[in-house]
Amino acid sequence: MQKKSYRFEILFMLGFLFTLIAAFGTFFLGFKMGINQTEAKYAHLSNHSGFETTASYEQQDLAAYYYVVFQPYQQFKDDYFDLVDQLSRSDSRLKSIGIMKEIREAASRQYDQIQSHSITVSSPLLKDAQTDVLKSLKLFDESADRIEIGSKNGAELVKSLANDEFTKNAEKYGLKAQQKYYTSMMKWASKSNKSIPADFSFRDNITVKEWTNFPLAVKNKIVSDIMTSSNLYVSYLPQDMTAKIDQMIDSGKASSMKLNSLVSIVNVLMDTEAVQGKEFLRWKSTYYASESIPELPFFTEQ
Repeated sequence: MQKKSYRFEILFMLGFLFTLIAAFGTFFLGFKMGINQTEAKYAHLSNHSGFETTASYEQQDLAAYYYVVFQPYQQFKDDYFDLVDQLSRSDSRLKSIGIMKEIREAASRQYDQIQSHSITVSSPLLKDAQTDVLKSLKLFDESADRIEIGSKNGAELVKSLANDEFTKNAEKYGLKAQQKYYTSMMKWASKSNKSIPADFSFRDNITVKEWTNFPLAVKNKIVSDIMTSSNLYVSYLPQDMTAKIDQMIDSGKASSMKLNSLVSIVNVLMDTEAVQGKEFLRWKSTYYASESIPELPFFTEQ
């Protein structure tokens, strides 16, 4: 009888472990399928990208992307950061539910607006960036929908939202879109200034001396690379960090802190959260008066 009891307990434990493993496997399989389905939904948009030609990345292409994709997505980001801030201070379950619903509505609203317009295939990076933005908005929507509110307070919900894989992927696609937009601007600048490369990628060993010799278009592209690799999903733009880097170098602060590489300066700026929105406009006349800049509102409007 005792042997049968032991055998039953062992079989019960094995059955329980098998059920637990199957449950975890089902969860992760479902999560992966959710991400893959979202990506697959927009795969056809990327497959129709054209080829770069001398007519690619003209001023009108950059401006069209700004108004059709960038501006609506930036509006979502502003709304999202504001709503997350409200959520962190939420003191009731009903209020938290309302805020999560607002996040979904903001993502859906800008998704519908951006999807209704097309970007020319003659500028393939801009076309791909639009697809990345659509993926980002859809994942933000789904992330807010799948977070279980339960008895969590506002601060706990913010943490759950930030740690959710759908949110992380949404931010990743947003940063990839930004990177492609700033790459497109560098390509635009290279067409009128042969000293500006059409392609350039961030390197870990870029020195302060090297940085100071780069034109603005290249600096902004480098910063967009850094923001993407560092998962720096923030409200300010690459040119704002560029301006702050140049101001730190010019003021002598970087030298006094013995920051001799670009990476070391960027790390200090990120750790101290020293970069603010519209930093570029503050320093534009000081550092960039002679630079070739496309006519886009975020480079001109105060």
